[in-house]
Amino acid sequence: MNPNGYISYKSSETVVSEGVYQFLRGSIYGAIWGLITPFPAPGSAAAALEMTTGVFKPAPPFSAISSVPSNAIIFGSILGVQRISSRGLEQLRRREDGWNDLFSFGVTYRYYTYFLASTEKRLALHNRVVGGAAVCAVVYGAFLA
Repeated sequence: MNPNGYISYKSSETVVSEGVYQFLRGSIYGAIWGLITPFPAPGSAAAALEMTTGVFKPAPPFSAISSVPSNAIIFGSILGVQRISSRGLEQLRRREDGWNDLFSFGVTYRYYTYFLASTEKRLALHNRVVGGAAVCAVVYGAFLA
């Protein structure tokens, strides 16, 4: 580590790769949570029933396999946004300290409230966009790179 607190090996590619790594790690956590979660997947019949009746009926573990992709995308995007915003500010400031993480928590909170906690339609759109981007990244890495 340099005396000014900045690690000199960081570059834009490193920031993006750390964000992708955290996205994948969060996706694994989200997939595990999706297997055991009592909440229905967004846009599913159980979610629509809960919204119309207002009564929450928890699903038994391993019964809502359709919620695995949704939870994986949600967890992965939260971890990815946090890491990219923290490391991006670190690169801009050329300083590695707690202020970067504090800033990233604010960015992640705004991301969460705008996309994930506002409306069912916005959440479904978010999951489609992030899922499509993940598929494009895999295709690019497997066939075009």
